[in-house]
Amino acid sequence: MNDNTLQHQLEQLITAFPGRVFLHAHNLTTGAQIAIDDDVASRCASEAKLFILLTYAEQVATGHLDSAHRVTLAAADQVPGSGVMRFATPGLQPTASFLAYLMMTVSDNTTTNMLLDVVGGPAAVQATVDRLGIPDTTIHNKIWQPGGGWIESSARGLARAAMVLDRPDQYNYPPAAADICKTIMTHHYEDNGLARYLPWSPFAAEMIDGETDQQVIDNYAGMKLYTKAGYTLAYRGDVALCITPRSRYILGLKCRDIPGAKPLNAANPGFTFSAELGRLLYESWG
Repeated sequence: MNDNTLQHQLEQLITAFPGRVFLHAHNLTTGAQIAIDDDVASRCASEAKLFILLTYAEQVATGHLDSAHRVTLAAADQVPGSGVMRFATPGLQPTASFLAYLMMTVSDNTTTNMLLDVVGGPAAVQATVDRLGIPDTTIHNKIWQPGGGWIESSARGLARAAMVLDRPDQYNYPPAAADICKTIMTHHYEDNGLARYLPWSPFAAEMIDGETDQQVIDNYAGMKLYTKAGYTLAYRGDVALCITPRSRYILGLKCRDIPGAKPLNAANPGFTFSAELGRLLYESWG
């Protein structure tokens, strides 16, 4: 599929979508870009947890934070939404590394807030975002806090964060920190949205261990995908770095005003749009 065909099919996909689309996609191999209202900042969901991960990984890579540092869970830390730490007994002492894994793999809101405290709070993450030149992005507060807040960003802001993972030297970001981020993000569990039609699985290592059938290997580990999704009522967001044998590309996606099904349901139009976008970009750029 050439870029003209991609553009045509993307326009059809957006026309059929019952919400609003904000997209920045960039083929780092060919230079091709897609920008649709990509500089419009609005509240994010869990895809914005990548900004916290970037801050955590840099502090670990530069020796300012020990990934084995233990953090005591308090009842006040436990917040609603995705994750499992909300059900744990206060007093548990997970490591900072485990907080990061839970934040990115099962999108744990409680561990997100705990890790945000560990790295120095919203101001510390904002400082990282500003230094990296990530546009349109404001770190307001922890997640699920009285009065709201959380994080605002744009599609291009999300995409820039993915670019940092691929080209850390270009942004004066430690390559070792980018590796920490990617190692954690490899294990995310959400493969029904952006990854639905992609040759990737969170269980790739287990699936292909000792496997000799090349078709099985290609289906489960045909590409590297470093991504984080987020969803709330009427909203879906994605950020991703996609690496195939022939190309590398990034994307930031924000879908708003989505009607219909529950946000975690595969029938939700936001899930479907994300999956179809993933397929289109892979067929054209992958």
